[in-house]
Amino acid sequence: MKFRLWVGVTLVAAGAAGAAVYWQNRVPPDIVEARRLGAELAHKGRDGVPACVGCHGQNGEGNAAAGFPRLAGLHPAYLARQLADFAREAPQTGAHFDKIARDYSKTPRIDLPYSILTPGVRHDPVMSPIAKGLKPAEIEALAQYFGALAYTHAPLAGDPETLERGEDLVLRGKPEYGVPGCFSCHGQNGVGVGAVFPPLAGQPPAYLVAQIDRWQAGARDNDENGLMRSVAEWLTDGDKQAVAAYLANLSYRVDAE
Repeated sequence: MKFRLWVGVTLVAAGAAGAAVYWQNRVPPDIVEARRLGAELAHKGRDGVPACVGCHGQNGEGNAAAGFPRLAGLHPAYLARQLADFAREAPQTGAHFDKIARDYSKTPRIDLPYSILTPGVRHDPVMSPIAKGLKPAEIEALAQYFGALAYTHAPLAGDPETLERGEDLVLRGKPEYGVPGCFSCHGQNGVGVGAVFPPLAGQPPAYLVAQIDRWQAGARDNDENGLMRSVAEWLTDGDKQAVAAYLANLSYRVDAE
């Protein structure tokens, strides 16, 4: 009886180890290498680029007290885009003129290619200088590393009335103003949808409120078709606090890849 139990446990352990090797082997070699480089840069930094974990936590869990967002488990493409937007300067308008001249051939112009979506700009006094110092390969490496990390969020207690108001906003929005609920875009329970709509659950409340403030002020301009800007402008200070409190009250977990 004991022998059979020992054999059973051994087989289960061997099966689990084999499965881990199997899934690890399914990760493309370039992604494995990117994650390795990303881990080194995130924990050690380099000249001109501080270690990410100093603000975002040893495991990318963020810093709730300081309002630094979590990076663990976010979609790699979303993370890469945010870093690129932090580094991007305000786009040129496409044409620049000197004083009007009779000879229009002497009027200087700058022709830029047209695109469906305007490149986003997301300036931050801390992140923008860091992002500008990153090479494209480093941005991709950091995105792959943090995107593969696991994260678990324990619900934070909140005032019942505030939580009730927050739940109403994330589920229904403000239909009288044509404002959709947060979950309409960011997924049920705010877990995120692909690379465009990031998770809201598991982010520090102070960070969520600060980002809505920036949308309202026009300090952040990297959403698809101005969607977040149009939503944020209808939210009161009380709405922001209620939404952040409700999202912080949710359980959230993302497994490592």
